[in-house]
Amino acid sequence: MIRQAVLEYDHADDALDRLDDLVDGRRAHVLHGQNGYDVVRAIFPAIADYPATRFSGECTDSEVERLKPLDADVLIAVGGGKLVDTAKLVAYQRNVPLIVVPTLASNCAAFTPLSVVYQEDGSYERYDMFRVVIERVIVDSRVISRSPYEYFRAGVIDTVAKFYEARYLSGDSSADAGVNTGLVLAEQCGRLVELELSEHAFKSYSDDVRFAVDHVLAIGGAVGGFGDAGTRVAVGHAVHNALSRFESTHSFLHGDKVGFGLIVQERLRRSADALYLEAWLKRFCAPTTLETLGVGSGDIPVLVDSVMTETELQQLPAPLDKNFLKIIFENLQLSIYN
Repeated sequence: MIRQAVLEYDHADDALDRLDDLVDGRRAHVLHGQNGYDVVRAIFPAIADYPATRFSGECTDSEVERLKPLDADVLIAVGGGKLVDTAKLVAYQRNVPLIVVPTLASNCAAFTPLSVVYQEDGSYERYDMFRVVIERVIVDSRVISRSPYEYFRAGVIDTVAKFYEARYLSGDSSADAGVNTGLVLAEQCGRLVELELSEHAFKSYSDDVRFAVDHVLAIGGAVGGFGDAGTRVAVGHAVHNALSRFESTHSFLHGDKVGFGLIVQERLRRSADALYLEAWLKRFCAPTTLETLGVGSGDIPVLVDSVMTETELQQLPAPLDKNFLKIIFENLQLSIYN
């Protein structure tokens, strides 16, 4: 099945200036975070004219229940991935359209018809697929360029993961048109490793960065929209979900944990890309050992069992070799083996 949620995607230096025309007199309500909303309000003061509610910080069932009574004809989500995921669930359950204003280029939440739901303690719970209408994703370069670089860095890693995980699930091509389209888009996501995406480039909003932002926010989300289960998530995200059970990993961004999961996945595949990917992650200052993530050797059995459970839920093409997975984690405890 092909699932796309977004009607329009607008990435421009003045994208916010068209928000009022899009709302067009409808009753709108803004769901926002803190830091990113302050940036948006400084650039586009008129957004403060709309009624607004502050997001609690976590996409949970209780947060969705708290926000469901919001009375509006259209919701405006201003923030990062967890806020957007929450807004999508609220919009779906209230049967109203959504406008998304990302304040971070950190993931593809703004483009996907799903939400990742967490437990109250911050550990991964599940992801829900549903029909939601996102009228427009408003990507204003004035907002994104002022966001923290580490979120963009993590977003790039998560987007590169689209290539590795799609290939793991479906190989290099497919007879299914949707899956094949997802694979083609995923390959393009994988090429972000070739771009100059340093902090300096990000702050100057270079052409490479603008290209990468579109892939993080939109193209990466379209991969799963076209390919569905054939291109969506594999071992990289399974490891992320398993790591979220450990409180020491909660301070790490989503993309950082997915990147570590990719090392595990490519080692499982005995892929020739494993060492190249690992070196790229190190250059990007991403965690490449369990020690860095605060997970000790005594935690490895729990981690292995959690990954096995996650991959069984994902219904991967073939079951993992549990013993080999354990060996990989043991070798990734302190330093990467060569």
